[in-house]
This record gives sequence, structure tokens and C-alpha cells, in this order.
Amino acid sequence: MRHLQLLAAAGATLFLALATAQAAVVENFRLGGWNGSAFTDDQSGRFSTCVASATYKSGITLYVQVDTSYNWAIGFSAPHWNMPVGSDIPLQYRIDRGGWQSGVAKATSKDLARMQMPEGGYIITRFRRGRTLYVYDGAYNYEFRLTGTSRLMARLAKCVEQNTARYGAAPGMANAAPAQGGLGQTAPAQSNNAASTVGDPQLTVEATQALFNLMGNAGISGLQLKPDGQREEDLKGLHAVAANDARTLVAHIFPAGSYSSEEELMSLSVADSQKSCAEGSFSSSTERVNQGGRDLYISHANCEAGDFQLIERVAILKRAAGGIFVYGVADTYVGEGGGAPVSPPELTDAAFYSAVAAAAQ
Repeated sequence: MRHLQLLAAAGATLFLALATAQAAVVENFRLGGWNGSAFTDDQSGRFSTCVASATYKSGITLYVQVDTSYNWAIGFSAPHWNMPVGSDIPLQYRIDRGGWQSGVAKATSKDLARMQMPEGGYIITRFRRGRTLYVYDGAYNYEFRLTGTSRLMARLAKCVEQNTARYGAAPGMANAAPAQGGLGQTAPAQSNNAASTVGDPQLTVEATQALFNLMGNAGISGLQLKPDGQREEDLKGLHAVAANDARTLVAHIFPAGSYSSEEELMSLSVADSQKSCAEGSFSSSTERVNQGGRDLYISHANCEAGDFQLIERVAILKRAAGGIFVYGVADTYVGEGGGAPVSPPELTDAAFYSAVAAAAQ
């Protein structure tokens, strides 16, 4: 395993393509099929970036890079490529059935190209939760299975956080802490050009109040508000979360311009539920309803595996100040096979819809 890490570090060093400084490896890690490394700038001794790579059966290696500002990039290399160094390569890419995005990769060597990815959480979340990355260079189509990318992005964020604390940030890099845990822990499906709103304290306060309103309107009790650092990985970065062993309730705000469309958000939510139900039977539905004069876009997902059942409901509705509220409730049911049964108090669809419609008034 050690030789794999060294090979990965060598490839990652090439991926950096630093023009004025050499990169020193200060940490290696392995996560599933991904090999990662952290680098410092030899001129200053300060931390510069974390890079992870995975090689596919096609012979192409996919790289993911995160720097001290939590900007990210991806790269591609293959030993049989022969690109003019420094040339720009227009690319089209998409994840699963998402819309095609445009990007430009630069050939940092004859067999490696690097593409800076857009800021904001939309593409990041797609990358974390998606199944397949499709890339088209104008002549050839490439497919990359996104296995383990949710854990990978969280691990890269941790890599940046820890090594920035250890070595400081290299010159020219922003030595700033990430909002709510950093890359890989941002809110779902923000737009390509929108700045992340996860760390906005005003939105957090507004969403938290809306979550309390929802709990009061639905008669829900016994849930504890969860700070970001105490949440499970998939809940990090959301504006407000309350939970106990059987039920999780969330509220998040997308301001105007910070998301692609309601349909895209809902599609991502349902796809994520299905992906997490790999071991069980899965069903889902979506509908638009009017509740108390407010239009709600609703999804319902059900996962069953043995004596385990997870029911997830999501509701999207317009926000008076612009953008949308997204509310979600996940109810877990477990039979007696593992001990005492887990079962949350009943929350009917009608009660949930009514509470959601009134929560943000």
C-alpha cells in the first residue's frame, strides 16, 4: 500500500504544476480507491494544497485538488496523451442527468490537464452525491464512476483544515477557515456562480426560526438542535438541523440566484435518497400541492431493508425575501431485531404540509 501512496503523490505533484515553487509531501492518505496527499510550498514551508487521485480501467487518472481557500479543481491524465503544454482544452461536463456545464482545462504537461471548478455548492454537491461524471472534449466522451466522492470531499476538507493549522497557508493563498466545515460540507445544489451562503449568519438565524416554527406548527417535540460539528456528514452545512434517534428535521434557505431550479434541487434530493438505499428496496414520488394558499413542491422517498425503514419527505416553497425554503423530515423505523424498536411519533403528510406552509410566514 505504501508504494501506491508514493505513486499517487508523484502524480499529484505533477498535477500541481507549480511554476515558481516545488511541492513537498507532508501527508499521505488512502480512502477507498482514492490516494491523497498534502503539500507544502518548499520556498515558504507553508501548506499549499491537498490532492487525491483514482485511476480507472480506461487508464485515465482523475485528480481532485482543494487549496487553502477551499477552491477546487479536477484533472485528468493518461500516459498515451500528447497535448501541447500550456494549451487550453474546452470541455463539456455533467454529473448524472444534470445539465451540461462548460469549462476549460489547461495542459500542465503533455499527458495531464487541469480544470478549475466553479465556486458555490451546486457542482460540489453534484460531485459528492453523483454516480457518474461525463466529460466531452469535442471529439471523445469519457465516463468516471464517482465512487466514494462524498467521503473524499470531506476528507480533503479535513486535510486542508489540519494542514493549514499545522503549517500556515502558503503565500498567495487565503488563510481563511471554511464556512461550516468547508468544501464537501456545503449546502446542496447551489448555482455555479453563486457564493456559498452556508456561513451566512442571518440565513442561519432565519432558517433556525423557521425550523422552530415548523416544529411548533406540527406539534413535534423531543428533537435537539444540532450544531454543524455534531452532525452526520450528509447534514453538515445545512442552515438548521434538529434530530433525535428516530427523526431528523432540517431547514435550509437558497437565496435568489443561488440555485439552478426547484426541479434540479428536488431531483438531486431524490437521487441522493436512492443512492443511500443501495441495500434495500426504494420508491419515490414528487408532486405539487397548494396548502393554505401557498404552493409547495413535495417529494416522498421510502427505503426498506429487512426490519429497517427510512421515510424522507422534502418540501420546497417560495421565500418572501426571494429564493426558497427547503424543509426535510427523515423518519427511521427499526424493528425489535436490534433491541428496542425505534419509531418516531406519527407525522402525517397533511400535518407536515400544513406546518411547512405556515413555518415561514
